Amino acid sequence: MKARTSLHAIAAIAALGLLCGAAFAQSYHTYPQIESQLAATAAAHPDICRLVNIGKSVQNRNTWALCITDNPLVQEDEPEFRYVSSLHGDEIIGIEMCLSFIDYLTVNYGVDSRITSMVDGVEIWVVPCANPDGFVAGTRGNSRGVDLNRNFPCPYTSPQNTTAGRELETANLMNFAFSHTFTLSSNFHSGALVVNYPFDGNASGASVDTPTPDDDMFEWISLEYSQHNLPMWNSSTFYHGITNGADWYVIYGGMQDWSYVYMGCNDVTIELANSTPSGSQIPTYWNYNRESMLSYVETCLSGVRGLVTDAQTGLPLAATVSVVGRDHDIFTDPDVGDYHRMLMPGTYTLVFEADGYDRRTISGVVVNAGNATRLDVALLAPAHVLTPNGGESLEAGQASVVSWSGAGDARFQVQQTTNYGQTATITDGFEAAVLDPAFTTGGNAPWTTTTSAYHTGTRSARGGVITHNQTTWLSRSVNGPGSVQFWYRVSSESGYDFFTFYIDGQSVVRRAGTVNWTLLTSSLTAGPHVLKWEYSKDGSASSGSDTAWIDDLQIVQDATVWADIAGETAVGVQSIEWTPTVETQSAKVRVRALYGESRDPGLWDESDAVFAVVAPACPGDLDADNAVGLTDLAILLSHFGTSGGATPADGDLDGDADVDLADLTVLLSNFGEVCP
Repeated sequence: MKARTSLHAIAAIAALGLLCGAAFAQSYHTYPQIESQLAATAAAHPDICRLVNIGKSVQNRNTWALCITDNPLVQEDEPEFRYVSSLHGDEIIGIEMCLSFIDYLTVNYGVDSRITSMVDGVEIWVVPCANPDGFVAGTRGNSRGVDLNRNFPCPYTSPQNTTAGRELETANLMNFAFSHTFTLSSNFHSGALVVNYPFDGNASGASVDTPTPDDDMFEWISLEYSQHNLPMWNSSTFYHGITNGADWYVIYGGMQDWSYVYMGCNDVTIELANSTPSGSQIPTYWNYNRESMLSYVETCLSGVRGLVTDAQTGLPLAATVSVVGRDHDIFTDPDVGDYHRMLMPGTYTLVFEADGYDRRTISGVVVNAGNATRLDVALLAPAHVLTPNGGESLEAGQASVVSWSGAGDARFQVQQTTNYGQTATITDGFEAAVLDPAFTTGGNAPWTTTTSAYHTGTRSARGGVITHNQTTWLSRSVNGPGSVQFWYRVSSESGYDFFTFYIDGQSVVRRAGTVNWTLLTSSLTAGPHVLKWEYSKDGSASSGSDTAWIDDLQIVQDATVWADIAGETAVGVQSIEWTPTVETQSAKVRVRALYGESRDPGLWDESDAVFAVVAPACPGDLDADNAVGLTDLAILLSHFGTSGGATPADGDLDGDADVDLADLTVLLSNFGEVCP
C-alpha cells in the first residue's frame, strides 16, 4: 500500500474550500463545482486516484472519469467497475451520489478495512455526469435534443458497434469502454425508484419479461442494491425494488443492453428517486444509497476469475471466455490477461478461446458464494503440419510420412483430401410446392413457398402469416469459404415490422416498409455458418402485405472432402505413415490436437499449399524393391479380378479400381525394368 494523504490534511484542504464534500452538501453542485471537486480529490489522493477527461460534449465541456484504486497508473489482475450518472441531464440526484461515493472511498481508504480492501481489489471508475450540456441546461437530452440512453448500438435498431453517426457524449462513453474491460457497471437515473436489469429490448417490442442468459445473476446483483435501500426495497410498484427492463417498458439503444451484448459487461439502470429531491434531501439519499452502492461494487468479486496466458511464454492473451449453456461471452483484459466471469453458485463448464491458440474447455468448475473461484488457464498454439506442406509430388501407392508439431500430452487427428479448393454451387428458385429439406423454419409460423410474388419463375419463399409481437424465420447451414446471394422483397409497416437477414446471428440487412426486389450478396469466411431470414412484427399496426419474400438463392460453398488418415493417434505421436492412393494435383493434409479425456479438439492446421499425388515412377513395382519382376507379377495375379477399391499396391495400375488385363499389360510392359 502506498502512502496516502492523512485525514488531517484532508480536513485542512476542505477548510480552505478546495474540497467541497458532496456528503455534506445542502444544494446541488454546479458543473464548475463538480469539476473543481473532482480535480481537488484527485490532487489530494494521488496514491489512489486518477482523473481522466474522456471527451468533449457538443458544447465543448469536458466529461470526467475518476479512477479509484490502489495503483491507479498500473493495470492489475482485478475487475474493472464503472458508475455512470445523468445520461439524462435533468436526472441529477445520481451526480450527488457519485460525488458522495467518491468522498466516502477516499476518506475511508486506509481507515476502514472494508473500503481499503475494495479499493485495493477493484479498479473503480466513476463518471458523475455523462451529459454535461444537458445537465447545465436542465434538459433530458444533450444540447442537440438527443436522448443519449437511446443512442447506443442495439441488435434491433443499430447493430454496428461503432461510434459512427452517434452523439459525441455517447461516443465518449463507448470509447471509454473500448479502452477498458469492465466487469460490472450501472448508470444512475431518476423518475422511478427501482433497479432495472437487462434486457431492455426484444425483437417484438412487447412489454414482456426478456431475460438475459444471466438472469439469475442480474436478479441477485439488483437485489444486492435494493435490499439496502429501504424505500426501494419496500416499493409498492416493483417487488423488492427490481424489474426486468423490457417487462417494465421496452427501449432500444440503452446503455445497459449495449454493455452486456457488445462489451461483455454486466450493467443495470438504477432509478434513484421518483422525482428530483430537494438539495436538503441529498444527505438523506446518500444514507439510502451508501450501503447499496458499496454492496453492488462487491458483487463483481464473485464467480470465476483468473489469468489467460500463452503456455510457452507466459504472456497475457486477449481471450474470450464463455460458459457452456449461457450464450454470453466476456473478454480478458489484453494488457494483463485477467478475466472476471460473474456467476451464481453452481458447477460450470468454461471455454477459453484466443486467436491463434487451441480452445480449452474445463468442466466441473465449482463456484461458491463469496469470493470468486480462481482458475488460471494457459493456452497452447495449435498443431502445425511439417510434411507434406505443399509443392511436393508423392507417388500413389508409395508410403509417405505425415509429420507435425504439437503438444506433447495431446492425441492428434490427421486427415487428407484430394480435392482441396473445390466448390459447389447451390441454387434454389423455390419453384417446388414445399421448401427444400435443407432448410429449417420456425417462430410463430413457418415460411412457405408461394405464388403471391416472385423475382423469376412462378414462386418464391415467403414469411409465415403472423400477428403483433410475433416472428417467423427460415434457416440453412452452409460451409465456407464461399458466398451467398438472393433477391428479397418487403411489404410492411415502415420503421416497425422488419425483414432481417443474419449470418451467424449478425445482422447483414434489416429493412421495413415497401422494398421492391433487391439483390443482396455477401461473402462467407472459411468454416460452418448459419444463414437466417426473419420477419418480425412489433406490438401494433400492420401495413401492406405484412410479410417478406426471398427468391433466386445462390450459395457457393466449400466442397472439399476430408478423410481420416488417423482418427486419433496415441499420446505424443507426431508423425504417421500414409500411403496415398488417388492421383491428384489438389492434395492437402491437416492435423489438430485432441486434449484430455474429453478429446477437446484444437484448431485444424493444413498444409500451406497443395501437393500432387502422381503415378509411380516405375509402374508395376508392387513390392517396392525398385524393380519389376516375378514377385510383382505374383502380387498382381493374387488380386486379379478384384473390383472396386483396389489400390496401386494391389495391382490397380491404371487407376480404374479394377485389377484386370489392362493392369497386367502395364506390368508386363515394364517387366525387367530397374526403377530410377
